[in-house]
Amino acid sequence: MEKLLPELASIDGIERIRLSYLQPAEIRPTLLQAMVATPKVVPYFDLSFQHASGTVLRRMRRFGDSEKFLHLLSQIRALNPQAGIRSNFIVGFPGETEAEYEELVTFISKARLDAIGIFGYSDEDKTEATELSNKIEEDVIKERLSEITTLVDEVISQRAEERIGERVRVLIEDPATGEGRAEHQGPEVDGSTFIRGRTKYKVGEYVDAIVSEVEGVDLVATPL
Repeated sequence: MEKLLPELASIDGIERIRLSYLQPAEIRPTLLQAMVATPKVVPYFDLSFQHASGTVLRRMRRFGDSEKFLHLLSQIRALNPQAGIRSNFIVGFPGETEAEYEELVTFISKARLDAIGIFGYSDEDKTEATELSNKIEEDVIKERLSEITTLVDEVISQRAEERIGERVRVLIEDPATGEGRAEHQGPEVDGSTFIRGRTKYKVGEYVDAIVSEVEGVDLVATPL
């Protein structure tokens, strides 16, 4: 991947390169450095954590734990403090104890992610998890999901507020409203940035602006 990024960046007509669904266990320092240093590659890290408890992750046949993930996040922010980071998590995976769930809660509180997807576990056809024992009761999953969703809303709103004063480059998607995406915002799944102070835009136009306020998880920015 490190060698492919400069090749993609050299293609005329490509202005932004965004990598998605990165597996934490496969991210090497050289890849992080290439993503930050290669022109046109946006500082956006879509990391597939799924959980933060090492024991739950082993049952998922995945690697890592909260300590390793927090270290990875610190490496990313050391290279680019304004990097956008998103991830998805599953609550109520078979066998998830209260302590393992609380480890996930603690991790989300510390991680300062820009966008977070939270899903309650449910059996899916042709997956190994359907054969696991110790399934969590549905009402427990719903309770944990509700609790952690409230936390997630608070965390991503706080992260948005931290961006007030930052300079952003916004790709306009809706000319009528000035809505677009900054480099740290993935299309469709993350928040948006709304440019205020101008009235005419074109789809695909790039606008340099300063974040002036937030509306929930969305940013409001003033053009330079």
